[in-house]
Amino acid sequence: MGRIDLSEENYSEAIHNFNMAIIAKPNDFEGYFLRGIAKYSLNDFTGAVKDFTKTLEIHPLYVRAYHYRGISNDRLGNFADAKKDYSNAIKLDPFDPELHIALGSTKLHLNDFENAIASFDTALIINPNNANAYINRGVAKRFLNRLDDAIDDLDKAVYYDFFNIEALIRRGIIQMEREKYQEAMIDFNNALKMDNDNPIVFFNRGTVHLNMGDTIAALKDYERVNNLDQRNALTYFNRAIIYGMLKEDDVALALFDKVIEINPENIYGYYNRGILYYKMKDLDNAEQDFTKVIELFPDFIDAWVNRSVVRYEKGDTQGAEADRYKSKEIINLVNGNDKSIDSLYNIYSKSIDYDKIIAFESDFSNGDKGGKLAQFSAVNIVPFSDFIVGVEYFNSKDKETQNKRNFVDATLSHINDNKQLNGLRLVYMLADFSNEEYQSYLNDSIIETIDDKDLKTFLKGISNYEIYNYQHAENNFNSLIGNVTYDIYANINIASLQKEKAELVLANQNYNDPITINYKKSSDNKSDIAVTQTKPNYQEALNSISIALQKNSSNPFIWYNMGNLHLQMQEFHKAIDDYSQAIKYEKNLAEAYYNRGLTLLYLGEKNLAQSDLSKAGELGVKEAYAVMKRFF
Repeated sequence: MGRIDLSEENYSEAIHNFNMAIIAKPNDFEGYFLRGIAKYSLNDFTGAVKDFTKTLEIHPLYVRAYHYRGISNDRLGNFADAKKDYSNAIKLDPFDPELHIALGSTKLHLNDFENAIASFDTALIINPNNANAYINRGVAKRFLNRLDDAIDDLDKAVYYDFFNIEALIRRGIIQMEREKYQEAMIDFNNALKMDNDNPIVFFNRGTVHLNMGDTIAALKDYERVNNLDQRNALTYFNRAIIYGMLKEDDVALALFDKVIEINPENIYGYYNRGILYYKMKDLDNAEQDFTKVIELFPDFIDAWVNRSVVRYEKGDTQGAEADRYKSKEIINLVNGNDKSIDSLYNIYSKSIDYDKIIAFESDFSNGDKGGKLAQFSAVNIVPFSDFIVGVEYFNSKDKETQNKRNFVDATLSHINDNKQLNGLRLVYMLADFSNEEYQSYLNDSIIETIDDKDLKTFLKGISNYEIYNYQHAENNFNSLIGNVTYDIYANINIASLQKEKAELVLANQNYNDPITINYKKSSDNKSDIAVTQTKPNYQEALNSISIALQKNSSNPFIWYNMGNLHLQMQEFHKAIDDYSQAIKYEKNLAEAYYNRGLTLLYLGEKNLAQSDLSKAGELGVKEAYAVMKRFF
């Protein structure tokens, strides 16, 4: 089943099936290997490396595991490990050209172009018709500025595999660099005949149109890119520049806004929007944008100069003179050290924030045409909600009716086995009632068929909770506090309900109350305006969940909900500790891995976050792959 899923690109479902296979035969290397392939296909390279490593522990001579672990390590930037993996694979199978191509590709990534060419030469000795070897050797020659030789290699790649889109794209890009625009256009048009939804082809063809003076055609191609890839900030930026040149300022402004929405720390978005605001005589916003550039990159000379001009026009002579002085100071520093302005970027590039200020998000992926690839899904990156004890439909003969991420414990199993719930059962489940996919199975007629008074009260509480009758639900659950069977479940549901109610109360206050601001004097005697901000009062929910924890300190769902509460209170390290406790008591609690991963990502712990998100994806959280694709 997993193999079929792989062939149909249902990678998340494949992982689920391989999980089952591994549980059944934990010493069979193939389940780990194939699961690693599925994870790699979802851009979960960390998880893939772990699975390929496990494969090699069981089967140390499995060449394909070395090969794919090397590729995964390369994608993670672990180039030394990648080269070691390829070397081990080549020792076992020296006549596989793909291994030499993979080794050459890693050398390419290390800018070791001559040795990369040597690896591709070896691959071509083994198989003189290998199009991929010619493509990669052509790329290496291009980086050595041997453009004519690069074209010769790509011609051979196209000759041996005319339907290889990458060969056409690479050749088209090099032809564009050689200013052979007609030849580049032919390659991009041929590529689009084979794949008419490929954003990188449209982007490059748009650039060719631009170089040939056809601005309208360029804009059409760039717009097609953004239709296919709505987070491609680089293309929005190019469109904004063109519309600015065409004096369609409103359109350009909207596009710059989109660039900044996607890349909120990119200096070029703010800088160029600042210039546009200046042209539109919106001096206040122009000044704000140039100020933002300076905050992000204090040595950006032009931002100081431009802000100086804006401040002069606003009548702020003192501020303008200070900016002009600062710009001269930077210029003198550069000239005095015989440096160019680019050297300042090189110095700054040592900072971990360099990519944020300099690079646009521009992942030219094809997207998920079939709707199957989880990493291409548009996901709203928010933590999962609390677990409560609710109701799902369950038919023991039809396992598809069971939600794979719902849980039962011994007491719930006993209730479900001994009470007549008419095809329903109590489970730990996400309190996600606002999700359009959520389906309620409770109604008054079903509840009235229940003879057990306590169970009936509990079901009434769930039903009221589902329809946001918070007070009725809380009363129902409160009446079961101290009950031998339902006490802990009532406590869990009450705490979650109180958390939601606190957030609802704040939302109502924010809607009904007038917005207020306070005038204050800061310590440096500058006048500031402080917006009064109110946070939800989670104390009631915190008290309830703490009581539940005292009653059952080994319940993973209580720890998980406590983590959610601390997360909302912005006590991030406490939240991480709570999620860790939840995982300690339920190792398959995918939502705990996901929420902990998001928290770690927010705190800048990318390696730890990646490991957690990988595990969450393995356990069935498809959203994890979208997060990894966006941030890693």
